[in-house]
Amino acid sequence: MKKLAITILILAIMVALPSLALAQEAAKYSFATAQGNANLPVVPGGECRGVIYFYNVDGNRITHITLGVNPAPDTWEVEIEPPLGVTQVSFGGQIINVTENLYVEPSELHPEAIEDVPQGMVCLPIGDRGYALAKAAYIVIHVPETEEIGTTGDITISGTAAWLGQTGAAAMSQARDFDFSVTVVSEVTDETVVGPRSSAKFSAFVTDGSR
Repeated sequence: MKKLAITILILAIMVALPSLALAQEAAKYSFATAQGNANLPVVPGGECRGVIYFYNVDGNRITHITLGVNPAPDTWEVEIEPPLGVTQVSFGGQIINVTENLYVEPSELHPEAIEDVPQGMVCLPIGDRGYALAKAAYIVIHVPETEEIGTTGDITISGTAAWLGQTGAAAMSQARDFDFSVTVVSEVTDETVVGPRSSAKFSAFVTDGSR
């Protein structure tokens, strides 16, 4: 009977070890992004869409992201999808309300394109590192019909990433701007290029809990 009790105790300790190791693991905060084409064409009375991708392969804490629009041309309308909202987060045994546009959970890099992509996410190629699951935020820009051909407008999206600390409040945060240049054209086709054609622009911020 004593041997059975000792065996059960050993098994319980072995099961608990991974959880204890995770709890003691130093916090790593990651704010990694990829911006799509920054030069966007639009016709008078139409709309165009920019995109920013967010992923988290180098951190071990959830990244909470808020986005805002810096001043755009007065008559233009700029929307962010998903919009700012309140997310309920279970933290330390309690429910905390976090105001954000989206959040990104830690994930892993994949050597090949991910086939089974969860709803609401995309498979993003990360340079020569591989592929990662990412969430997208879309910048929807509406231009009035009276806007003249050749008019240009610069739009800056300010992004702030935050991570929760032991009390549930933000332990730290990091900010980054994303610039888009919009040109009003007479027609938009698949071949329309405004300014130099660019691939995704990557940026990353990674630090541990000691900083």
